[in-house]
Amino acid sequence: MKSLIVIIANFVAGLAATFNRLPHAAECGAITLVNASGYQRGVSADETGINVEEVSVTIKPEFKEFLMNKTNEKIGFALAPAELDISVKGEISGNTGIMAAVFGTATTIANTTAYAGAPTTGKYLDEMTVVQGRAAWKNVDAKFSAVAGIN
Repeated sequence: MKSLIVIIANFVAGLAATFNRLPHAAECGAITLVNASGYQRGVSADETGINVEEVSVTIKPEFKEFLMNKTNEKIGFALAPAELDISVKGEISGNTGIMAAVFGTATTIANTTAYAGAPTTGKYLDEMTVVQGRAAWKNVDAKFSAVAGIN
């Protein structure tokens, strides 16, 4: 029986040693970026009301309409101002910030959305999904949008 306990203890120690060599082990604490000046690892700012896991930003023109010639070849296009779609995901930690967002009222997003000429106008809630699992943290996926000229 004692030898079985020793075998199990050695096995667990081996697993722990293997885990510490894996790339994701660095996600468990502070890390140092080496030869990576200017790069960002992780989400840059906390979001109020959630433990932010991911922020996704999509910028695209409201529309892009092509001008065709008589043989149906594209020879130009009309381009509308950019619109912005934002998705913020994370575990719910309160009822302020992202979790206090309501439809029709501009919401402050802490993480930057200033890319590729994106509108700097109000960010409005389009959709919010809250998930509660049996053995999981209660989390949210909130989607916002902004259109040039709508504050």
